[in-house]
Amino acid sequence: MLKAGRSQEEIRRRNLGALLRHVHLGGPLSRTELADRMGLNRSTIMGLTGELTSAGLVREELPRDTGRAGRPSLMVRPESERVYVIAFDVRVDRLVAARVGLGGTVLDRREAVRPRAGADLDDVVGTLAGFAREMYREAPPDAVCVGVGAAYCGMIRPGDGMVRFGPNMGWVDQAFGTELGLRLGLGLPVSVGNEAHLGALAEHERGVGVGFQNLVYLHGDVGVGGGIIVGGKLLGGDGGYGCELGHMMVNPYNGRPCGCGSRGCLEAEVGEHRLGDARGGHHQRVA
Repeated sequence: MLKAGRSQEEIRRRNLGALLRHVHLGGPLSRTELADRMGLNRSTIMGLTGELTSAGLVREELPRDTGRAGRPSLMVRPESERVYVIAFDVRVDRLVAARVGLGGTVLDRREAVRPRAGADLDDVVGTLAGFAREMYREAPPDAVCVGVGAAYCGMIRPGDGMVRFGPNMGWVDQAFGTELGLRLGLGLPVSVGNEAHLGALAEHERGVGVGFQNLVYLHGDVGVGGGIIVGGKLLGGDGGYGCELGHMMVNPYNGRPCGCGSRGCLEAEVGEHRLGDARGGHHQRVA
């Protein structure tokens, strides 16, 4: 009996998580739509949405305009203002911070220019922590921060957010995730990932890749990055450093020198510096 009880509890918790994820990624959905997507009956959906409503994660309301006869199915909406995460984007030439509510709504945003000054870990962490404190203070008193994530333009060690190598800024073995977590003082770990890998996941979950199990994502800014989704999962490779498409050699004979130490990499051949040279030597940021 105890084993069966635990099994039912596990099923309930799994269903709660699945329903919340549907609303988080898909936006407002009716009870009927949720029942169809999850393969559950309406009474079970009603019980699950009731629990999530009591927890302050979703709210239920009548649809604004159904255009149909009969009693409309209640819409389940994420409580974006109440539950949020802090997100950071560390690029070569700028720093971005945002408070993002449940459902993907950007509630607040900050941005600063980042001087190209080499291994500037302390400056980067200080600026981002300052942005986070400002956004935290301006959030509603009853709002809850449930996570912190950061994207960095370099090779990231999974687990602790160590930047193993940032070729465009000279970062080598910089404890970015740990230092940012300590400076924030929120009691929450900071999840750090490569910006292009996270971009691939974002397109797969919310963008042009929704509904596809395989995709290749290319990101061009100061450098060139990429991410690959195979079978619905990120192709991280051994140690999480896979899919560094910007450092795939495309010109092995007379290639340009690259910041990674090699020559003829894709980033060296088509990145900002190469385009700047083609324009006459002006290394300005290419939008």
